[in-house]
Amino acid sequence: MTESYDVKSEDGETTVAGKNQAVANRWLSDLQKAVEGKKVVALPFADPDLASLAHRGKDVPGSLSHLRRATDVAATTVKSILHTEPSTDFSWPVNGAVDPSVVDVATSAGAHNVIARSDSLQETSGLPYTPTAARPIGGGTTAVVADARLSTAFEGDMSQAGDSTLAIQKFLAQTLAVTLQDEEKQRSVVVAPQRLPSASQAQSMARALHSLDAQRWTQPLDLEAASKAKPDARATTDVPGPSSYPRSLSKQELAAKAFQDIKATQAKLDNFKVILTAPDRVVTPFGNAINRAMSTSWRGNGPKAQTYRTGVQNYLASLTDEVQLIQKSDATLSGRSATVPVTVQNKLVQGVEHLVLQLTSTKPTRLNMGGGQTVAEQRVKVAGGHSQSVKFTATANANGPVPVIAQLYTEDGTPYGRSMVFTVDVNEFTPTVMLVIAGGVLLLVLAGIRMYTQRKRAAAREAADGGDGEGDDSEQPSDPTPDTGPESSNPSGTGEKVDR
Repeated sequence: MTESYDVKSEDGETTVAGKNQAVANRWLSDLQKAVEGKKVVALPFADPDLASLAHRGKDVPGSLSHLRRATDVAATTVKSILHTEPSTDFSWPVNGAVDPSVVDVATSAGAHNVIARSDSLQETSGLPYTPTAARPIGGGTTAVVADARLSTAFEGDMSQAGDSTLAIQKFLAQTLAVTLQDEEKQRSVVVAPQRLPSASQAQSMARALHSLDAQRWTQPLDLEAASKAKPDARATTDVPGPSSYPRSLSKQELAAKAFQDIKATQAKLDNFKVILTAPDRVVTPFGNAINRAMSTSWRGNGPKAQTYRTGVQNYLASLTDEVQLIQKSDATLSGRSATVPVTVQNKLVQGVEHLVLQLTSTKPTRLNMGGGQTVAEQRVKVAGGHSQSVKFTATANANGPVPVIAQLYTEDGTPYGRSMVFTVDVNEFTPTVMLVIAGGVLLLVLAGIRMYTQRKRAAAREAADGGDGEGDDSEQPSDPTPDTGPESSNPSGTGEKVDR
């Protein structure tokens, strides 16, 4: 929002220009000043739901890989926007509720500290005081156990001054009570409030913490220092079993279908990016969208989460459909061989490459695709906003219609987009040949007509000559039989040459 942005209008169908660019810039500037010189802890990008991953998503192949990428994105984002190097060594399950599977997932992306809460990782050794937050729980992992009462002190409605003041007083009293449990024993106590506090809740918490500054029983400490504090030897380090995980939280987790949807979206993205000349322009925003699809923010909002995932899938599908085969009309193949063109269209702004167009004859005994093969293929490269015609040589063996299947593939053999089927009608006689044959037949007919006309004229003349020489035998040949042999120049016996 610090740059130009659009928001949906009231009707939800159109968009209008946003008007709060100045407010966003001021807010970001204040945040940058607030963290300047301070230690910042960055959770994985979009705050993935660790418990949902552990209980319903880890069995879906590829789900845990998103956590590693989300951690990397978080570090890059905080550094580029807040201009400080964050720590990504912490993970924070919802409400600090843990079990062995949650801990395993929480540390799978490289984090060594898990922020738990005292109502989940409870004390079982009967300690008369609140122990230091840091607890080694094995495998090089530290559970940083937040105090449950202090962490939930501001969860109510803090918009009224009276409610806010009462919450602040209870918070201060609780910190004093923790101190008085053992005044001689210094301990590190961590407060992990709700993930998305309202403005009034955050302001109330800030006033409470500032009130502690002048008190003698506490000193401020950052989270990294608290995680490295010497643990209490008597504090429990046993992670509760799966049956101890709160049912109220389990009911709010993302369904297993959510991770199946995410897997399908990722597979489509992986198939799409390999053909792009500038894949980062697509991979980065969709990768972030996939991370958001498994955020803790969807807890208790299953229908909205499904709507979001469907929207991401549909948008990605609309982009992949921008690269497609243009439907080809049926073609006629005349003669023994001919060229069959197929057109690939790219409506994307960027170019595509590493595509293979494959043409398959369904009746290879009647039609094969060059070289006597059933299948022919060619590599395809199309610039953004252009179309490319790819030509194949087809050879006919017999007449008749042949369905031909055109399909795009990526270079690893994965089908890309929908296939296209068109019919090639095989006909051995080309139009040129048909014209030559028709012309030859016409010439024969004309020659026959001319011969018939000349024979008729010759007969007429012969009849006329016979009438004039009646009774005069001196000029008649001694052999009345005319010469009609192959060497004769006059098959009619008239003594005249006939032009054939």
